[in-house]
Amino acid sequence: MKNKPSKIWRLVIVSNGHTRHVKLLGGIGKDELVAFGVYLKEGDLLLVEKGGQKLGYADLYGGRGDFVEQEGYILVQEEGEYDIHLDTSVPNAELVSIFAPDEASKEAAKLQKRNLARMRFHKGKEGTLTVLHNVLIFALVFIWLIPIFWLILVSLTKDAAPDSLYSFFPEPGYWSFDNYIDVFTKTGYNNQFPRWFLNTLIVSVCSTIVSTLFVLMTAFAFSRFRFKKRKGLMNLSMVIALFPGMLTMFVSYELFQYVFKLEAPLIRLIIAYSAGAGLGYLVAKGFFDTIPLEIDEAARIDGASKARIFFQILVPLSKPIIVYTIITSFMSPWVDFVFANIIEGNGATVYDYTVAMGLIKMIDGDLIYSNFGMYIAGSVIVAIPLSVLFIIFQRYYVGGVTGGAVKG
Repeated sequence: MKNKPSKIWRLVIVSNGHTRHVKLLGGIGKDELVAFGVYLKEGDLLLVEKGGQKLGYADLYGGRGDFVEQEGYILVQEEGEYDIHLDTSVPNAELVSIFAPDEASKEAAKLQKRNLARMRFHKGKEGTLTVLHNVLIFALVFIWLIPIFWLILVSLTKDAAPDSLYSFFPEPGYWSFDNYIDVFTKTGYNNQFPRWFLNTLIVSVCSTIVSTLFVLMTAFAFSRFRFKKRKGLMNLSMVIALFPGMLTMFVSYELFQYVFKLEAPLIRLIIAYSAGAGLGYLVAKGFFDTIPLEIDEAARIDGASKARIFFQILVPLSKPIIVYTIITSFMSPWVDFVFANIIEGNGATVYDYTVAMGLIKMIDGDLIYSNFGMYIAGSVIVAIPLSVLFIIFQRYYVGGVTGGAVKG
């Protein structure tokens, strides 16, 4: 039987009806397990346990002569400290050797005790840190989820108003889906939620498609092509990308209103959200850099053009970064209020609003008392598509972030 030093090998000591265990560690020989400096009393019974199963012995060998075999056990006849060696190479059984400790084994016993104490300390420390980590994560998640949970509860409260919420949970008899029904059915000048939702969906989808193409093509060009001033152009684009997009909203409005004379509010938003998307190429470029150039070279040998290499080879290999780009491009137009409010301008009607704009207008002034419940219900509804999108594509999103961070 070959020795595999493991925690499942234990020396069992039965003393006055009480049982204690001693770990057997790897000894000098490859088929030997050792326990140094074990204190035994007269009348103690010894046996070895492996995986909970009690094992017998082929023979007992010792230098003291004060141990006897008794029905598979070893009976101790003299109290003292001993070194116990277990030879696991004996076929069908084990050979136990018991010696009085010498100076070397005493030092080994001290080292063994220190190592075991250190192992217990680190194991306890690791367990404590794990518990603290889990408690901290649970507390943070609980804190983060309270506002969301509260929004859902308010949306399910009948006749909800800011000055009528006296408890965290709705009062008995006030649970209702009326707010969700009203936000779609009670349409008027101050509520065109279905139209706002459709407008936001159109703007988000269209700008996402254009932005994704811009980002991927820009990243492909910087990753695969080598041309004059390439580094300078990359640095310039990175510096420009450091400035918040909000700085351009007034200039963008002036361009749409007086230079291009573009009156369609939704078209304005699509152009505004997607025009500068190519500046966010860096993560996608990092991902493309991880794809071997040999693939491009093999395709060029077969006569493939640059466009064909991009659309038919690199794009299918880049699903994580494409999903990452789609999600990040979709988020901004879906939840944005300030940029959309400025770009659409004063000429926009209630039918041109996005969801964020419409919900703010819904509770403007004294309307907050009559439309508060619908406002909360609309806020919950708006969060659902984005949450579903993250849940479905989460693994690709994480893959895109980590893959794009490998190279710059």
